Amino acid sequence: MFGNGFLHTELAVPGLLLLVLGLALYGIAKFWPHPRALTAAPKPIETILLPRPAETASTVTNFDREITWPTLIDETATNLDDAERRTLIDGLALVANHWSTGLLTAAFEQESGDLRIAVIEALAHSDSATAAPTLERAYASYAVPERYAAIESASRHANVALLERALRDTDGSIALAAAYGLHRAGRNDLVDDHLSTHTDARANEIRRILPMLEVIESR
Repeated sequence: MFGNGFLHTELAVPGLLLLVLGLALYGIAKFWPHPRALTAAPKPIETILLPRPAETASTVTNFDREITWPTLIDETATNLDDAERRTLIDGLALVANHWSTGLLTAAFEQESGDLRIAVIEALAHSDSATAAPTLERAYASYAVPERYAAIESASRHANVALLERALRDTDGSIALAAAYGLHRAGRNDLVDDHLSTHTDARANEIRRILPMLEVIESR
């Protein structure tokens, strides 16, 4: 009925449609936006808030010590004021026996400031062996007046060990007092040994002033 030309015509139309459809699908596949690969979002770095130190003003705290040492003499002496206790300390220096030294040691534990210095000075009149431990403790103080008073009392007791130690004190007046105390104790050799190995300002002051004190002492 129909020739080969007719068959070619019938097949050409579907083929053309398939070609167009294929090209369309290829174009869609090529140019269609691809979904981005899902990646795990990084977790935020955890931070720990440290507590801030409380802001405090720099203050000096004074501790009131209970003063009870006068009651060792009189049980009713519970309310002595500073002036009265100072008079009593001076009186203990006049007595200067074993019991008064024990009372001064108790006063040293409780008093502060000028009254504590008065106690240290009063120990200069006490028995050397009994007063020595308290003078050692007084010299260990950070307060220069207390250390000076301790060395002055040690000088009167000829406490050579404490005086030799004080030659190296950081305060020049204390180092000079120690040198003079050793001179009075007849231990100039210890002073000379110290000066032979020290050339600092304190040692130079001892070199200048100590001979003057010796001249004054001889007049």
